[in-house]
Amino acid sequence: MKCLRLFLLLASLLASASPAYAHFPWVTISDEGKVTYFFGENPADRMYKLPGPIAKCDVYAVTVKGAKQTVTLHGVETDQLIGRQSSDRVDPATTLQSQVTFGIYHGSRLEYYTVHVGGKLPTSKDDAANSATDQDLKTLLVDTDKGIDTYVLWKGKPLADADVHLFCEEGHEEATAKTDQDGKVSFTDKEVEEGLNGIMVGHTVKDESGSIGDQKYDSASHYLTVTFHDPEETTK
Repeated sequence: MKCLRLFLLLASLLASASPAYAHFPWVTISDEGKVTYFFGENPADRMYKLPGPIAKCDVYAVTVKGAKQTVTLHGVETDQLIGRQSSDRVDPATTLQSQVTFGIYHGSRLEYYTVHVGGKLPTSKDDAANSATDQDLKTLLVDTDKGIDTYVLWKGKPLADADVHLFCEEGHEEATAKTDQDGKVSFTDKEVEEGLNGIMVGHTVKDESGSIGDQKYDSASHYLTVTFHDPEETTK
């Protein structure tokens, strides 16, 4: 049942997909305050060996003014984590981001984006836009009275009809919703659980072509994962 769920999840994002590719990079800040980067099915799945590109990509801390600073990470392999982690602690309000080209699969380039939104979520779309990352595929998270609004943007414009998946800290998929014409989906307070939450969204560009080494691709599949803490928890 689990394998079938993973297959359906990725198949909705990438035609002819395989369950093996239901893994994505994630970045967050641990309870000890360390930047933590891993490759898994959801925010709780942290025991999958990092593929080459994922093991080498840069992770940045983003300042309130939009400047990016590289975070030094080292490999970690414990009973709870296989991934990369910082030696130093960071401010829990730090925003983190990374981007990496994973490779080519079935003629499509796989591009992965990861974000951690630290601290309190903005309470307006304008404030969320002012603090957003500079990536082509991104989300604006807004804390509302009923839960959170998520605006998905592709190159600065709303991305309609995109499936947005919401995961809780234990890795369960709590909700899935399709963006409207404004690129917006809303998740309720009951769907956004206590602790860490994760969002995953994909977007395929069919007319994007090029090559990586001697391999050509005729489309590009872009995937974004975002982690954040329950807004009610951060306001306590």
